[in-house]
Amino acid sequence: MAEYQIFSDGACDISFAKAKELGIGLIPFYISIDHETYYKEIQEISLEEYFRYMTEEKGYPKTSLPSIQDYMDAFRPALEAGKDIICITMTRTLTASLESAVTAKSMLEEEFPHAQIHVINSWVATGAQALLLMEMARMQKNGKSLNEVITYAEKAREDARIHFMVGDLSYLEIGGRIGKVATISAGLLKIKPIIILKGGEISAGGICRARKKGLAQIASITAKHFKETGENPALLHPLGSQPARPGANGVPDGLWIPAVSATAEEGHSGHVFISGSKGGVDEPRLVQLQIQSGGLPHQGLRRC
Repeated sequence: MAEYQIFSDGACDISFAKAKELGIGLIPFYISIDHETYYKEIQEISLEEYFRYMTEEKGYPKTSLPSIQDYMDAFRPALEAGKDIICITMTRTLTASLESAVTAKSMLEEEFPHAQIHVINSWVATGAQALLLMEMARMQKNGKSLNEVITYAEKAREDARIHFMVGDLSYLEIGGRIGKVATISAGLLKIKPIIILKGGEISAGGICRARKKGLAQIASITAKHFKETGENPALLHPLGSQPARPGANGVPDGLWIPAVSATAEEGHSGHVFISGSKGGVDEPRLVQLQIQSGGLPHQGLRRC
């Protein structure tokens, strides 16, 4: 069985240190604070600096997707070592990162005709994408084949979703997601929309006028999802875990299910990640759900 290397674009929000530990190769996006000079996220500019510029200086940074050459440069060493490749990208509805990876794949297949290079649209981003990658890395460590990991990824993305609340619509306006009239109207009415990203598509989950009520509404939407599907939820942060209780680490009271063993850890920007499965830990239909409050995950602002 040939060896294989797992890759992802930087939209997964996994640190390079954690990615190295998991054996995942990262291809970062680019960020520009001054709209002229672009830096590789995390490698050349920290996410903390990025968010500080947005929240404290009320700035509007620009982002750009990984280039075709970035993907080729990342893939080539693995191919030269005789490894096959599987790469997960952020949903193509929010960025053209997938297209860059697919083009790089086509060009490298001419150079390495016997290698398998698979590029998969994750249909999600940020924490949900990270959960996909973590499970893929676990499967690889446990000796699962390339085809088994691909099968898992293609099935798991069907259940992955992100529920989040946007506190300020100005970033969506600047990113071209909504019009200026909608931004002004929402500002006057103090509306905070709840948005759902599922299957690569963004849809409305509701509206609220206060963060606390918004969190409760997100919890209600989440609880309804688990009730309808019969899935067994367990709270899990992709970068570690510690005991959690209602109201702790950003976990909404309405989401706590005492009958289920649950752990969580506070992540940046108020992320709470939830996963559950319909069977055992090796069941491929793993449910992944991310709650985001207080703002849009930064990759969602990209218009690439």
